[in-house]
Amino acid sequence: MKRVLIIIAALAAASASYGQGVLDALRFSEIRYEGTARSMAMGNAFTSLGADSYSMSINPASSAVYNFSEFTFTPSIYSEQRSSTYLQNQEDENWTRFGIANAALVSSFNTNNSYGLKNINIGVAINRLNNYSSRSYSLGTNAQSSWLGSLASGLSGVYNGDLNITDQWNPFFDFPEASWKEILAWNSNLIDPLPDSDYDYIAATENISNFQIIQAGAVEQEFYREQKGSLAEILFNVGANYSDILFLGVNVGVQSVEFSDYQNYSEYAVTPSLFDAQFSSFSHIYRQNSTGTGINLKAGIIVLPFDGLRLGASISTPTWFFMKDTWEEEIDAAYSDGYTSNILSPLGEYRYRINTPLRWNIGTSYVIGNIAILSVDYEGIDYSSIVMMSDNGDKSEFREDNDYMKREFNSAYSLRTGVEIRPVKNIALRGGYTQYSNPEKNYGNDTEYISGGIGFSGKSGMFLDMAFRKRVSSSENFSLYGDYGDVEAPVGTMKRNNWNVLLTFGFRF
Repeated sequence: MKRVLIIIAALAAASASYGQGVLDALRFSEIRYEGTARSMAMGNAFTSLGADSYSMSINPASSAVYNFSEFTFTPSIYSEQRSSTYLQNQEDENWTRFGIANAALVSSFNTNNSYGLKNINIGVAINRLNNYSSRSYSLGTNAQSSWLGSLASGLSGVYNGDLNITDQWNPFFDFPEASWKEILAWNSNLIDPLPDSDYDYIAATENISNFQIIQAGAVEQEFYREQKGSLAEILFNVGANYSDILFLGVNVGVQSVEFSDYQNYSEYAVTPSLFDAQFSSFSHIYRQNSTGTGINLKAGIIVLPFDGLRLGASISTPTWFFMKDTWEEEIDAAYSDGYTSNILSPLGEYRYRINTPLRWNIGTSYVIGNIAILSVDYEGIDYSSIVMMSDNGDKSEFREDNDYMKREFNSAYSLRTGVEIRPVKNIALRGGYTQYSNPEKNYGNDTEYISGGIGFSGKSGMFLDMAFRKRVSSSENFSLYGDYGDVEAPVGTMKRNNWNVLLTFGFRF
């Protein structure tokens, strides 16, 4: 059975804490290559082609194919579209952002040898490897269940005195048996104890009728989420050309993660007079910021066994990330008698480490003179090998997370194909297709992109490439809270797609 992703307040399945969850580890391990405009237009199928500054992030031997020096700069436009259907209501959200996909300099040094070592090339590049920007919005009216009802049910068996915020007791840090959102809801009077019990609870959205807890009335449920950030790599490369047949390259890559997540969930009483607790509305806000720096090593090879045919391969060590997360939560509550409450949690902070999976690429291409290029790549990644640990290397703190990833994540692949045709000398037409297989066994879908572009080159060494890439639409189910008791939480559907436009300015010298 497919599991449903619970997205409110970063509730990640099998995650022992808020920021340091398995879904964050997966997010920071995945790569969705952007490129120079040329490489993206051809689906980034460049493992065996080389001579492209972005593809040094895929195969370091790419630099060795250059017999000239080159500078490239690639601004980008990225647009994400999400359509949410929740409780028979559809809401659409679009977001467009500008950025830099690539900036690089490759310097070629000719040894003047006719055979053997002909060139030693040095490259430095800044390449964006993933984009986390998205917005989504969901809205619907629900008379059967509520987020507060799920919190009250989840607290059953917890002594309510331990939930109180006092000068001597900080339950956020001193009482791990309750989540921060439960502590905030209790201290905002959104959750109350049942009569004659210190261990059972009722939500402000519920009434007691005939000794049964029931939903008091319809509530309008609203959820807004905004994610920002990216995964970028600064690489330092050395490549060598042997007799124009064998090309070798190595990288030292420094990756940087910046990610922020803002979630705002609200419930509003449609008819406040129906609620015995005089409930009117509440809003829960969750904020997370993650930053990290990691390092990896890559090595690659390209071979030209005979005219036209190219073979390539590369391998990358895991990226060893050192991460820092901060997060906080806030609840605003309002009641029909005029009472209001606002409580902000302390700022949580945690430092930890992620070792991403090893990656390998193989590729082949065929160059038909100055007329056309056909290229195919395959990349393998075992996401079940992701490892999380504390900042001092202790894996025991993340035993449940690591066990979950071993059990629920897959060995996955990406398939990249590209074609380039030159109808006239200085113009190139390009197309590509990319598929990233699903890294999870029981949730999610494959991700597919189609791309195309055009390139112009001049006699002075300057060139201009343009590319467009579109993600093939996909959908996933979500819930804003979990089932509780015999009450099933509503399940929505989120459809998503996005597109990129890249423009590469380049100069060869």
